[in-house]
Amino acid sequence: MKILDRFALVIHWISFLFGLVLGVSLIGAGLIYDIPLEQRFFTIVFGVFGLFSCSGLGWLARFVLEGKIHFLPWRTK
Repeated sequence: MKILDRFALVIHWISFLFGLVLGVSLIGAGLIYDIPLEQRFFTIVFGVFGLFSCSGLGWLARFVLEGKIHFLPWRTK
């Protein structure tokens, strides 16, 4: 069972980091680049959505494989 817990933690971390990179890059692009206001709004909203959806999917995979856990991957049971 120890291997399954570690595998779930790796999935959780990878999806958290991917969501963080995706969210920060899209939010940053929406704030930095000179684009129309509608595109800027949707870029920022999609960045926030990408951040939480990727992190949420990693949490869901770990929750299914391991049981009750915290949303943030560095927090312990």
